[in-house]
Amino acid sequence: MDNVEFINGYFEGSLSEKELEEFNSLLKTDEGFSADFEFQKELQFALKKEERREIKQMFNEITETEKSSAPKVIRLRPLMAAASIALLIGLGSWYFMFNKPNYDTDQLYNTHFVPYDNVVHPIERGNQLVDLKTRAFTAYENEEYVVALELFKELHNEQSDSYIDFYTAIVLMELQNHKEAIPLLKGYIENDGALKGRASWYLALSYLKTDALAKSKEHLNKVVINNSYKADEARKLLEALE
Repeated sequence: MDNVEFINGYFEGSLSEKELEEFNSLLKTDEGFSADFEFQKELQFALKKEERREIKQMFNEITETEKSSAPKVIRLRPLMAAASIALLIGLGSWYFMFNKPNYDTDQLYNTHFVPYDNVVHPIERGNQLVDLKTRAFTAYENEEYVVALELFKELHNEQSDSYIDFYTAIVLMELQNHKEAIPLLKGYIENDGALKGRASWYLALSYLKTDALAKSKEHLNKVVINNSYKADEARKLLEALE
């Protein structure tokens, strides 16, 4: 693979152990590769920063809309999708019998699931964890998902912000509790949550994990048709499910 694919694979977490060793070696010995990596790292940071800015602005606009009687349509500009995700490597034919599909849904899920970044309440490191929202999102960013779940539930009882359901669903997916994650994501989408395009992607993955393949494909198709979050990745996943 070329440098761009190699570096994208690193950021997506899709490199094998052998590829990761080669990546680290190139980073130390190849100045051109190292320069490309630094550029891509800065680009990744800029994209996340821009996404946070847009979503913060979007939430502010939604708040202003709720205060006003005039209707307002909010549209989120599509962000650059990450290039190439490594697809599932085919398993030996002996593994598949009768009508069993030639893919492993658990492995597909693990390949494509990455928890969504905290873009609604960025944590300023060094500040005291005084308020509930900061504590909840700090636990989320630290991958302390059991703690985060309890804090998000507590936060839900205090606030009506719908994005709390979205992040609670992501936490539940991390804890392999898709039975509770699915209705939260469905409700968030039905209530026209600001991150509903992202919720559709995660809902499709939850259905994939629970082997509800028809529903998973239905929502993957919606992601592709709407050209929303992870549209390219959804298209590749649909191809893998054929």
